[in-house]
Amino acid sequence: MSVDVSKVDVIIFDYGNTLIELGGDQIVMLNNELLALLTSMFGECNSDTFSTIRKRQILAPYDTDEFIENDRVGICNELIEELYDVIPSSSQIEQVLNLKHKIFVDIVDVPDFVMPLLNRLQEKYRLAFISNYPCSASIADSLAKNKLTDFFESIVVSGDIGRVKPHPEIFEKSLNELNLRAEQSLYVGDNWLADIQGAKRMGMQAVHTTQYVSYEQFEPYDGDYSPDAVINHLSELETILLYRKR
Repeated sequence: MSVDVSKVDVIIFDYGNTLIELGGDQIVMLNNELLALLTSMFGECNSDTFSTIRKRQILAPYDTDEFIENDRVGICNELIEELYDVIPSSSQIEQVLNLKHKIFVDIVDVPDFVMPLLNRLQEKYRLAFISNYPCSASIADSLAKNKLTDFFESIVVSGDIGRVKPHPEIFEKSLNELNLRAEQSLYVGDNWLADIQGAKRMGMQAVHTTQYVSYEQFEPYDGDYSPDAVINHLSELETILLYRKR
């Protein structure tokens, strides 16, 4: 398959492992800081149990076809109760949430090539953004820190919707804000289930980027949609979308 650029009015980008790297190293950094805070608050715990709970929580939204986004407070409560068999106070939960927010914003940096690429694409296409993340404030502050906010006409985050990609509701929100039909959009993402299957089920074209290793791994199933293009580096979008046919 190949991208039909004549139909594309808007390019919608995923965030983690698409525009920026959010893989193993970043998750380890976040988890280490979080574990250090919990240890200072509640004492030592089993680090293997901590990692197991964190991995389960990251994948929990994909456990059913409802694709319900994690509740930020709920998963903090769950983590602490399972590790320490105590019910944390609201102030303790707030400390944990504040730390997670700070670490996310601190560890996520945009590669040097991304802003020039978006500038060139913006000359011919409208740009938008959809991300699976339970805290929309963290995404907003990360985009602002990386000077990416103004590139996007629409910014949709699963934490505000209550569902994660591939659920159609999050894509519909973006398309409604853009006042476009699905077939007028091209989605770019790394996650086989959330990004590629979610976009294709909506009737969008989709580009699968494999530049970074996603921490949410989903294997293809028989009957899955194929992406319209696969790229090894985000900069390859320029080759695909350089000329716009009318």
